[in-house]
This record gives sequence, structure tokens and C-alpha cells, in this order.
Amino acid sequence: MREPEPVPLGADGIDIQAILRGSRIPQPGYRTEFGGNPVRITVNRRCVDDDGTFIPDTGNRMLSFAVTDSVLQPSTAIDVVRHAAPVNLGPVYIYVPDLEKTWSRYLVAAFFSGSGSMTEAPPDFGWRKYSNMFRDFSVHRADNILGPLTPVYHSLNHDFYQPYMDRRGRYWALRVTAPPESSGLGEAFAAALGALSRRSAIRSDIRALALEWLHGGIVRFTFQRILKQRCFRLEFEIPSVNQMAFGRFLLPGSPIIREPAQFAAGLVYRFYEASAASYSLFGTEVVCDEKGNPPR
Repeated sequence: MREPEPVPLGADGIDIQAILRGSRIPQPGYRTEFGGNPVRITVNRRCVDDDGTFIPDTGNRMLSFAVTDSVLQPSTAIDVVRHAAPVNLGPVYIYVPDLEKTWSRYLVAAFFSGSGSMTEAPPDFGWRKYSNMFRDFSVHRADNILGPLTPVYHSLNHDFYQPYMDRRGRYWALRVTAPPESSGLGEAFAAALGALSRRSAIRSDIRALALEWLHGGIVRFTFQRILKQRCFRLEFEIPSVNQMAFGRFLLPGSPIIREPAQFAAGLVYRFYEASAASYSLFGTEVVCDEKGNPPR
């Protein structure tokens, strides 16, 4: 296994602008010292246009810095990143399980617009999507060196968390036909609608167009592959309240469905897996109008 590279010498440290332009990021990360303690920093570059309302709304990147190998205070982990990389011209954000305790692993995030300048995370940013934690956590903002940490987000503690649950990120406006109230399908339908309407829920190239109840437990989902402007639709079954309560519903390859959020999580993952094998998600192609609206 390759060893981490030393943080480059000089005033600028890690070449953030080169990373934003797509340059190779050392997979083992970088090594440095802080206060006499060895520290490893690994960097990830992510496109986050669909994960919050940015202005401008294209070309936005999140650079996340995983700080490991030494037990540090949260504020010290931020200082490590600020000393290793030129991220002092805007706010940085840190994920923490508990701000009052020390930890050996932190995730520090900085945001950049398409021009390469630092920017702030929007209020509706989907923090959980990029968390490296499997437990409850909070995100805090640091605006200045040695400045206070300000809380900006606290995670939902939910076994089957999906980004739509706290209405963060950006969403497609779908044409919706909901099942009748007497059907007992409303909770599962609402969970599926929330999950599928979130941008990039399945893939960044998939735009959800419509979710329509047809009959019984059968629902029709219409979507567009954005790059080629081709539309497809497929049908799937959703569980009723009784089916979930008594464990009578299974998604293919999934455990027994017990609650709507679990169903929505499994549905999105099922479609994600299908997208790797089928451009249409094993659906049928349909003709959409010039505005991308699905046929009725």
C-alpha cells in the first residue's frame, strides 16, 4: 500500500485549484504534523449542484477533508485543514458526533463555485448524503481562524434515512396521481414520491417526471434520461399499511418491509442497481413533449 504524500511545502499547501480542475488526488492522502502529532488528510471532490440551492446553480463543488490518525479537538481538526490547504477565504464546515469531545476522525468540508472561489453551503444543503458517520451527528460552521463554531445542522436519527426526509437538496416537480385515502397506500406512496422526486436520487442523469397510482397497489413512474432527452416509464408495487404491519411485503432482494421509509430506501436502491444494467431501468420508452412533459 502506498504511503500518504507529504503536504506540499509553501504558503498554499495542497493545490486546491488543481483538484477543482480535475487533477489527480492522491488516494492514500497527505501526511502532515500538527502540534507534534502525525495527521493524515484525505481529500474527496464532489459535484453538489443537486444537493442544495446554490447561486449560481451549476459547477459547484464540495471538497471534503478526512482528518485522521490523531485524537484532536474539533477546532484543532479545522486548524489542520486550514494550515494544509488554502481554504481561509470562506467558511469551512465540520461533521462531529459531539462537539464537546475529542475524536480520531473528522470530516471537514469547503465549498467552491464554478469559478473556483470559496462559497458557503446553502441552508437546504443535504449534509447527510456525504456523511462518513453511521450515528447521530451535527455540522458546525467556522468562519474565521480561531473563531467560534456555529451549528448549522443536526442529523435525523433514523434507521432508514433518505436525503428527502428532512427536505434538503433540490427536487423535481412531478405530475402526481395519488391513491385514494381508503386504499391504505398513502404512506408508502408519499415516501416513494419524496424519495424519487429528489434530484440525483437514482442517478444525476435521471429526471423524475410523474408518479401515478393506477389500480390496487400498482404505481407508474415516468422519468427522463436528461442527456439524451429520452423518456421511459415502468410500474411497481407499493405496500399498504396492513402489509407493512404484518410483514407481508418484500422488495426483490430486500428484507421484510416494516415502514414506509424502509420501502422508499429499498426502492431507490433497486432502481439504482437497475440503472447499471438497463438504460431504461427495465422500463418502456415513451414520447415526451418538447418541454420534457410525459404523455398522459
